[in-house]
Amino acid sequence: MLIHQTRHISAAALIGAATLMRSAARHMRSSGVRLEAWLEKRRIAAAALREFETMSERDLLDIGLTPVDLNRVAWGASDRF
Repeated sequence: MLIHQTRHISAAALIGAATLMRSAARHMRSSGVRLEAWLEKRRIAAAALREFETMSERDLLDIGLTPVDLNRVAWGASDRF
């Protein structure tokens, strides 16, 4: 049997490669969105911590916080319902 050799990639191989690349691009985009959301949350937490640092311990107690609570609250956690 004589097999014809060609330098061209088959259409099926190209479609497979395109599908794989599209899937990778979607994954990268999703990862980028999650990273951007985390960075925004981090910016907000850093701003909250800077504001807390300007408050005295008495000021913190007046709003129901202790120094131990600051990091947790800055990142958005709360014990209140």
